Amino acid sequence: MGCRMPQRAKTERLEARITSRQKRLLSDAADLFGETVTQFVLRAAEERANMILHDDNLFRLAEKDRVALIDALSNPPRPNKALRRGYRIYKEKFG
Repeated sequence: MGCRMPQRAKTERLEARITSRQKRLLSDAADLFGETVTQFVLRAAEERANMILHDDNLFRLAEKDRVALIDALSNPPRPNKALRRGYRIYKEKFG
């Protein structure tokens, strides 16, 4: 038996004016999923909203990483003892 999320009270309303062509398109697509037009539109809109927010979050992380990389390249830390030792060993082996 599947695990279902508890139903939340639906107190908000969303309305839209659409053309006859859009209504037919949404109705036909909803029928293929065995959903009402309202169910179909809400599911599709929620999926799209989640995707957009996810992509935006990835972009923000990428921007943050880019800034951190540029900062690290522009202001590198001084070599520590282990790095200096590794460099010395490398120079001894490979000249």
